[in-house]
Amino acid sequence: MRPWNRLTLIACAGLLIPLQGAAQAHGGADDEITREEVEALAEEVGEEVEQSGAQQSDEQAMEQEIEEYEAKERLIGTLIGGFVPYRPTYILPYTYVDSPNQNPVSPRLGEGDYDTNLQDEEAKYQISFKVPLLTGMLDDRTTLWFGYTQKSFWQVYNTDESAPFRETNYEPELFVRHRLGWDLGPGELNAVAIGFNHQSNGQSEPRSRSWNRIKGSIAYTYNRWLFMVNPWYRLPEQDSDNDNDDIHEYLGYAEYIAVYKWDDDHVISTTLMNNLRSDDNRTSVELGYSFPMGERLKGFVQYYNGYGESLIDYNERMHRIGIGIMLNDWL
Repeated sequence: MRPWNRLTLIACAGLLIPLQGAAQAHGGADDEITREEVEALAEEVGEEVEQSGAQQSDEQAMEQEIEEYEAKERLIGTLIGGFVPYRPTYILPYTYVDSPNQNPVSPRLGEGDYDTNLQDEEAKYQISFKVPLLTGMLDDRTTLWFGYTQKSFWQVYNTDESAPFRETNYEPELFVRHRLGWDLGPGELNAVAIGFNHQSNGQSEPRSRSWNRIKGSIAYTYNRWLFMVNPWYRLPEQDSDNDNDDIHEYLGYAEYIAVYKWDDDHVISTTLMNNLRSDDNRTSVELGYSFPMGERLKGFVQYYNGYGESLIDYNERMHRIGIGIMLNDWL
């Protein structure tokens, strides 16, 4: 593990100071956070992370990765408005799809074929962050977060059709997470979360897709493994507003994530979904591998096989492989 450099933490604290006005507006003059206070917190967090790094063993590797991540959250969370990395953020300048979904279909809206001819090659990227809310109003283990994830598919090489964005999925959410740190079996139960999740593609009919969910999460670590189970319940909609009422038949009711980090720079991840049906069973899997590429960047290879990579393709099996750079990994 690369322990945080204390000077780096203090520099981060300095970058957060311009957000002080937002914190004052939230908490009043009595809650003013000075540069000295933030730098003191940076010193404290730096000492915690350095101590954990010095004690790292293979059995504790992922637990200490979680501690480092939570230390970053505590530092940035001292001021309302601080952005924290959430899900992976990456850019895949080149991906190949064996058969693009030229004619997406939904039960209510019917066919929504594209006016353009889609190419097999396109770019894909994802950005994801979260912002702490109600800082200091809950106990030190419980935080209210606003999260946002955006995933886009860009026909950048399709110059004959003016290189259009084929699909973009917008996913804002509001959730409460509680840190546990419970020893359970050979590993540790780290945290649980629950909240409201909206996902839509922002398109007009007949290619409109959206759904609202109550979504939970539970995280468990063991050795260099991180395991997450994210179950959800879809909130009912009126038939006249439901663009994809059969989405559960393809994506099921949860996603299952496993992440293995065997050193500072190499990470393998797997995300699995299954509709849990004995008849017409459908499984989707996403595999990712990130690796060092120079001193500051990480390369990233991703493979997807299944349904729901994007909302427009929720009921169409896709096979995709792409290569690019990872800007923010799972941990």
